[in-house]
Amino acid sequence: MDSDLDSPLAGAGAPARPIRPTCARCRRPLPVCYCAHIHALPTRTRVVLLQHPRERHVGVNTARMAHLALPNSLLRLGLDFSIDPVVTAELAASPDTYLLFPGPNARDAADLPRDRPVTLVVLDGTWWQARKLYKLNPALAALPQVAFSPRQASAYRIRRQPAAFCLSTIEALAEVLPLLEPAGQPLERLLDPFHAMVARQERFAVEVASARHRHLGPARVPAAAPGAADQAMAALAQAWPRLVCIYGEANAWPKRQRDRPESELVHWLAVRPATGETYEAVIAPRRPLAPPIAARLGLPEDQLRSGNSLESWRQSWAEFSRPDDLLVSWGMFHVGLAAADALPLPANDRFVDLRQEAPGRWRRRVRTVADAEAALLEGGVALPEATLAIAPGRRGGQRLASLVRILTVLTGAPQT
Repeated sequence: MDSDLDSPLAGAGAPARPIRPTCARCRRPLPVCYCAHIHALPTRTRVVLLQHPRERHVGVNTARMAHLALPNSLLRLGLDFSIDPVVTAELAASPDTYLLFPGPNARDAADLPRDRPVTLVVLDGTWWQARKLYKLNPALAALPQVAFSPRQASAYRIRRQPAAFCLSTIEALAEVLPLLEPAGQPLERLLDPFHAMVARQERFAVEVASARHRHLGPARVPAAAPGAADQAMAALAQAWPRLVCIYGEANAWPKRQRDRPESELVHWLAVRPATGETYEAVIAPRRPLAPPIAARLGLPEDQLRSGNSLESWRQSWAEFSRPDDLLVSWGMFHVGLAAADALPLPANDRFVDLRQEAPGRWRRRVRTVADAEAALLEGGVALPEATLAIAPGRRGGQRLASLVRILTVLTGAPQT
C-alpha cells in the first residue's frame, strides 16, 4: 500500500502539531481512532486516489480511510499531478485506466471488463475541489470516464452532501469495486470504519454538544433523561457474566511540553467481575519515557523497558478475550491508544464508558474513578471493601479496582 507522504505537496501547508494525541495511522484523535475497524481488502483493481490539498486536513478523511483498507491503492496529494512522477507512472502503467467522474460521456462502471485488472482513478475532495482537479489536469480529463447509480443515499450524516445522489469517496468505492472485482469478496467490510466513525461522531455530538466551544459559566453536569441511567445500569446487570472491566496506563508526556512524543500504552489491565479472572500486560515503550512515568505508575523502569512486545501483547489479549465480551471502561482515552496499537478490540457497540452512562449518579462533575467513588461516598453509598489481586501497589490496579467497585454499586450486582 503506497503512502501520500512522498507527494510533492505533502509537506506544504501542513498544520501545526495537534494538541490532542493523534493516531499516526489514521491521523484521528485517539478517542475517535477507527483503526480497529479497518479490514485489509486485497483487490485486483488498482485504486489511485488523488486528493485536493485542502481535503487532507479534513478530520473525517474518507480517502485515507479507503487507502488504509485497500492494499492495492495509492494516495497522492496535489493540484497539478503532471509534475508528480509517481502519478505519471501510474497512468502510463495500465492500458485499462479509467477516471471515476460523472461526465456526460461516462460509461456505466458495470460495463467495464471483469476478466482483467483495471486502474481506477478517483478524485477526492468536495465537488468544487474535484472539478478543479479535473480542469487542472488535462491527462486526467483525457481518460475514459466511468460513473454509477448509487443504490442508496449517503450515510455520511455528519457532513452535508450537495445532493441526494452524492457519496463520500469511500462510499463511492464501495459501490464501484463490487462491479469490477470477482464475486464473493467481502467488499462491504470496506465501510466498517466509515460507519464506526460516523456513529462515534454522532455520539459525541449528543454527549458533548459542542460544549468545548461554549464558555458561558461554570461547568454543569447535564441532566439525564428520567430513568435512562437506571435502564442502562439494569442492562449492564443483565449482561454481568459478559462484562470485562479494562484500564490502561500511558507513557504520556506533560501537555505543556512542546514537541512531546505521542502518548502510548505501557500497562493494560482487565478483570471479569463475575468470575474474578484477571489480565495484566506491561508493554515495552516504543518512544522515550516521560521522566516521572515509572514512579507515577508504580512500575520500575527496568520492568517497563523489558515489557511485552506489541505482538505478544496482542496475542495474549486475544487469548483472554471472548467473542461476546462487553468491555467497561472509565473514559475512552486508553481505549483509543489500544486501538492505535491494533489491539484486537470489539466493535463500538460492545464498549461501555461508565463515566458517560450514569452522569446523574455523581451529582457533581467527576473526572477520575477516585472522584466517582468520593461522590458516591458523599451520597451515603457504601462501597464494597473487596480489592483485586492484580497489580498490587500500582496505580493501574488501584483504578481498575475502583472501576469494579463503582460498577458493582451502580448495577446492584453481587460482589465477587
